[in-house]
Amino acid sequence: MTMPAPARRKGEPSRVGGARPSHLVTTTGVGALVDLPGMSVIVRGLDAWQLERAETIHEPRLLTQVQEVLGQQVTALREPPWDAREADDPWTRTGIPVSPFPGWLRCPACFRLGPMDEQQFELVHKHGRRPDLAKWVHTQCAKQNGSVARRRACIPARFLVACEAGHLDDFPYVDFVHRGAEKPCTGPRLTMRDASSSLGPRVTIRCVECGGSRNVSTATGKDGSRHLPRCRGRHPHLQSFEPCGKELRLAVLGASNLWFSVTASALHLPQGQTVKDQVRAHWGVLGLQPSAELVGVLVAGMPDLRALRDTPVAEVWAAIQTVKREGGPPEQEAGADLLQAEWRLLAKPTTESQDEDFRAVPTDVPDGWDGVLEQVVQVSRLREVQALIGFTRLTSSDRSDLEPTNRLPLGRGKTSWVPAYQQRGEGIFLQLREDRVRAWEARVAGHERIEALKAANGRWAINRGMPTPGPFPAARFLLLHTLSHMLLRQVALECGYSSSSIRERLYVGTPDEPGTGILLSTAASDSEGTLGGLVSLGHPDALGRLLHGAVEAAQRCSSDPLCAEHVPEAPSDTLHAAACHACLFGSETSCETNNRWLDRAVVVDLTRDGLAFLDL
Repeated sequence: MTMPAPARRKGEPSRVGGARPSHLVTTTGVGALVDLPGMSVIVRGLDAWQLERAETIHEPRLLTQVQEVLGQQVTALREPPWDAREADDPWTRTGIPVSPFPGWLRCPACFRLGPMDEQQFELVHKHGRRPDLAKWVHTQCAKQNGSVARRRACIPARFLVACEAGHLDDFPYVDFVHRGAEKPCTGPRLTMRDASSSLGPRVTIRCVECGGSRNVSTATGKDGSRHLPRCRGRHPHLQSFEPCGKELRLAVLGASNLWFSVTASALHLPQGQTVKDQVRAHWGVLGLQPSAELVGVLVAGMPDLRALRDTPVAEVWAAIQTVKREGGPPEQEAGADLLQAEWRLLAKPTTESQDEDFRAVPTDVPDGWDGVLEQVVQVSRLREVQALIGFTRLTSSDRSDLEPTNRLPLGRGKTSWVPAYQQRGEGIFLQLREDRVRAWEARVAGHERIEALKAANGRWAINRGMPTPGPFPAARFLLLHTLSHMLLRQVALECGYSSSSIRERLYVGTPDEPGTGILLSTAASDSEGTLGGLVSLGHPDALGRLLHGAVEAAQRCSSDPLCAEHVPEAPSDTLHAAACHACLFGSETSCETNNRWLDRAVVVDLTRDGLAFLDL
């Protein structure tokens, strides 16, 4: 990460820390606050990024979906600028731009509180050789002696304000302290002191000049907005303001609700094996080339075109001319469901539909599970691409919702590219018997537990200002999601990977083409992927043992009977029933719906009324 700061030459960016490329899409992307060793920064918008080292990721299905959301001007999915050869070089200029935020600092010695652009604060950075030692210091601190470089680092003031529209701003310390004062303060000088308390934040802001003081606790709670000014519409990641005027809410630096990514993802699906198929798949690059010589250079140098390296350049050029005469490759159907295409391939894997980034082989169903499982597929090789298309603050959206009402932009205008990253790994795909699931859906239609979750879903949307949910196969999704979490937790005990590194992908299908599939996968960002620990558990003996263990574990919970008997009732908008951290909940990186739509009772018999899918 780099930021504008004093460096070797005035105006040059200075390296102040590091982050993994994948984090810049999932956890610390554009608009997110990043806690570095000596300061807090915010990731700038795409307008400020430099793309000299940003590699393009080829995944046409995902690019089409991004274009449907952001517009046809988006022409590329790009990895964040990063060069592995320079990752440990403190002088590298490869990185992403960030700016210091929040803009207020607190001296840990004298408790002085002030904006960092005041002359009393100075950024100490020794020629960029140790980015982890970059820090802000209070040069006028009366309680610290010695050189500036040896002084204690100032701490970012930990309070912020945000509004429901997603604007983020510094806490209005001066206005907050002097609000209601009889006389205006001519030269405010503030301090911030903490006091231990179990009743809330006991942080006092005091003005040394006029003696005014106020506790931050008055800005908390439902009535806290009355003690704060109206939002001035600031987007610090874009360094812009816009009209707003909504109520502000107190936020704490480092809070998890200050940034939620809105991402789209797709698994790589093998393209056709002919030269013409490969040309169509990479038409965005090959269709622009004016000569066979340039095509040969691209094929030799681009990893995405490696499948054409054994083909004579003349044959590739002839295929390009043929596709041109045909008017280009056929356009992907607008609104095409990425999951449905994956479902069709996973449900009917063939040796013809495989390549270096996708290999899937059906295996036998474990003994005793023939009446439940249609088939099991060991996916020994897969590639997933994930693209960042926006983010939200304060409230998150469903992962399937790419256009939430409070989604914030990545740049000041319409961007021509979006950040993305790719991972390679392995997985296990389980397909349930459609006839068994359909019969169960008919049997439990109108069940009070499922209807209670549907009603809670409506309240959840209303409470967040979202549209009323449309038709949704609640029972089917609830079954697949619960079974997925049961198996995910059990698999993590034996596969050698942590539960947070295993992800679920659910295939519910459409009314015309219903699906009943669960894909559990794990991936790594390197070119080799993972080590096979997960896919080996797809063997009938191992999988049968895991399924039995998952079912047995789901029949009891350390929080029972409270967990087993929980059903959301008005006005609660909780979207789970018999589920908690002790039995079903997983990490946010694993779950598709942030631990919503879970109920052990739909899989194992907790209610004794015929709701359970499994006959035990």
